Amino acid sequence: MFQLDKNWMEFWSAVLMILGLVLALFTSSAVINYLLIFASGMFAGRIIYERQHKTVFPYYVIIAAFLVGYLIGMRYGNGYAVTMLFAAGAIISFRMFQKELIRDTRY
Repeated sequence: MFQLDKNWMEFWSAVLMILGLVLALFTSSAVINYLLIFASGMFAGRIIYERQHKTVFPYYVIIAAFLVGYLIGMRYGNGYAVTMLFAAGAIISFRMFQKELIRDTRY
């Protein structure tokens, strides 16, 4: 029997993998792919920053599932470039939050 409170990582990994697949299938050019994956990396960097002193591993798995789904569905562009842009977006966002160039409105 599926229990969301115990299997939340698997559930959200599957949901975000499907979301990544659908997003990639609906993009119509490599430039849009690159912009979308960079923005997704920025969101991932924010999540990693928020969870940096708490349980982090499940979030890495969920983020990786999104990226894998995106790479599977991608029709235009280079997979290596997409992976590097995602990582660059995550790193840039993480560092901007660390240096307080951007802030979360909840804090």
